[in-house]
Amino acid sequence: MAVIATAGHIDHGKSALVRAMTGIEPDRFEEERRRGLTIDLGFGHVAAGDGTVLDIVDVPGHADYLKTMIAGMSHASIALLVIDAVEGCRAQTREHLAVIDSIRPLAGVVALTRVDLVSADRRVEVEREVDELLASSPISWSRPLCTSAVTGEGIEALVDTLAQTVREVEASEQTLTELPARLFVDRVFSVSGAGTVVTGTLSSGSICTGDEFVIAGTVQSVSVRSVQRHGTNCDHIAAVRRTAINLSGVSATDLGRGDVIVAAARWIHTDVVDVHVELLEGATIRNGKGFSAHIGSARRDITLRPVGGPDGAQRGWFRMRFPNALPLAPSDRFLLRDNGSGVVVGVATVSDVSPVAAPSRATPDGSINQQLIHHGWVTIEQAERLTGRVVEPYVGRWTAAKSVIDESIATLRERLAQSTIETAECTEVERALLQTMEGVVIEHGAARIGESDPALESPLVDRLLAEGVSTGPIEVSDRKVAARLVRLGVLVSHDDVYFHVDVIRSLEPILEVLWSADPDGFTVAELRDALGVTRKHALPLANCLDQMRITRRAGDRRVRGRGE
Repeated sequence: MAVIATAGHIDHGKSALVRAMTGIEPDRFEEERRRGLTIDLGFGHVAAGDGTVLDIVDVPGHADYLKTMIAGMSHASIALLVIDAVEGCRAQTREHLAVIDSIRPLAGVVALTRVDLVSADRRVEVEREVDELLASSPISWSRPLCTSAVTGEGIEALVDTLAQTVREVEASEQTLTELPARLFVDRVFSVSGAGTVVTGTLSSGSICTGDEFVIAGTVQSVSVRSVQRHGTNCDHIAAVRRTAINLSGVSATDLGRGDVIVAAARWIHTDVVDVHVELLEGATIRNGKGFSAHIGSARRDITLRPVGGPDGAQRGWFRMRFPNALPLAPSDRFLLRDNGSGVVVGVATVSDVSPVAAPSRATPDGSINQQLIHHGWVTIEQAERLTGRVVEPYVGRWTAAKSVIDESIATLRERLAQSTIETAECTEVERALLQTMEGVVIEHGAARIGESDPALESPLVDRLLAEGVSTGPIEVSDRKVAARLVRLGVLVSHDDVYFHVDVIRSLEPILEVLWSADPDGFTVAELRDALGVTRKHALPLANCLDQMRITRRAGDRRVRGRGE
């Protein structure tokens, strides 16, 4: 369900219009009602004639509360731009429109208020003025709707238009429910007998009773005790909707507007991102300081540094740093404000949530390849957090930038050209890659190119066959080949003493003689004497006979084994 946020100049009737549509007083504080001035976010809802429910956030129009207006408008799907037919477009009308254009809701509806106080000619005149104002806006706007909160004129038509717009944008928002949950908090309060309650617009994912979440930027975990929508409990709520959540595990004093509640381990929590900045006409970035960035209900003071070489700033590429990490994904949009003047200067779209390259070498073009290239091989889960998109694995559960894939395969082929590769010494990714590479044979724990294992051609094979049961030591340079021959079943070993398996099998006639002399088996000493070797070879030999199941140890004697 799409969320609607009002916008417009102070005293142009935004709250009165919400009140007329919903029957709900959006000014929650006594001071607001006494002064007739909205100073904080208000909320209302109403069901249209076709059953479509409108979720409305009312924002203050005064220039001093622009950051509150931004918090209300951010993540709204539809902007309701309110313009007084008597006064026409004013300063905050244009300022709020700049915010809307930067945030880019999916659609916009225009309402002219207090039309009961103007003539038909004035209505036409202000409609023309609005058309000119919105001509360059990237938002798709409705025709201005004439309304009066006093007489009720146009209120039903406005509700129906908003309902139709909600239905049109809902299809575009369907994919947001498939993303991990993220809720920017805009209100926190405590309810007697229930505890901490937060409200906000669920911008992605879904929330169910019993879910476990974390407060971004902390290690604080919270549980969802209950979920409410428009004052009614529900088991489940999906984006994009206004919601109230009763949390356990956290005090109301530990949370505030701008905090973010997210699904644990599903987001990149970062305090540095590469962004593409679109400045409003006439705006400039001086030394990269003195700006703040707004997303959802969160605000951060930031620094901006050009990236991508000497012309990076001209292309709008910057590295943004801020205190206190936020859970972000590529394509998230920050509204940029000049802290000195307080005016909106542009919008920054996140291209890379985890930049690794030095600023001079960064190229934050937003492509999957660029977002992954400096991270090596990553799991699909990591890749999707880094890119904000569904990513197909290259091998197993892993993927990487094309250059990383090509380099990994080239390195493996170079190693294979020199010798076999022991798969036990490989990373999980390397083992997966070897299984996909053309011409590579994997058997007995090693990968090679070609049908014949190079280890079988080693001089070590003939040497140990010739030495029989009195083998000499294996040189350090031959240890890997010897270990490989053991895995191939050519050699057996114990305590770094190696024997050829054919030599071991050739001992069976001698063993039969020993068993004939004593059916209860023979000792290592008796084996030593029968073969004419020292204990240095007899003990390892006895253990190798056990490995091949020719013998079986029974106490200090060897009896017949179970065979291969």
